Formats: sequence, structure tokens, C-alpha cells
Amino acid sequence: MIRFNDDWVIDVDAYNYILKRDLHKMEKSRDGKSMVPAYNTVGYYGSLRKALEHLREEIIRDKLRDGTHPLCEALQTIRDCTREWNEAVERIMSV
Repeated sequence: MIRFNDDWVIDVDAYNYILKRDLHKMEKSRDGKSMVPAYNTVGYYGSLRKALEHLREEIIRDKLRDGTHPLCEALQTIRDCTREWNEAVERIMSV
């Protein structure tokens, strides 16, 4: 599993990169014997690049979802989110 930030992870299996939102709570495991972190699956992607690209769009959508925004404010939000996303990806890739 790749933790992008406090709210997002990318799980990896033999076939996909799975984008998940961290729900910041615990739930019972499938066998019911233990507690595990709860996630909301957002999508399945054939490459890490595609999962990260979709994550960027999710972050932008989260910022613009509430309220009404003038176009210039929305564009600035997109620029800011893209810059923050690029910086986070650079930090991940430099490890």
C-alpha cells in the first residue's frame, strides 16, 4: 500500500492500483476477529500513473465541491492543488 497523504492511499494487487480514501476509522475485518482501517474504494487503475492522475482530480473536486466559486477562484484552486500534488509526487518519487 502506498500512502499519499493522511486522506489517500493506493493499494496494489496483482492486477491493479486501487485508489482509496481513508475514512479515519476502524472496522471489523472480514473474518470478524480484528479491527482494520476503513477505506472507501474510488477506482481501479492499470498503472500507478493513472491512479495518481485520478487522485489529482479527486483532490481538486473535493476543494470545489462545496459552495459556488467564481471562475478565477476555481482556476486558482486548480493551480494550487496541482502544485501541491506535484510537490507530493516529487517527495514520493525522491524516496
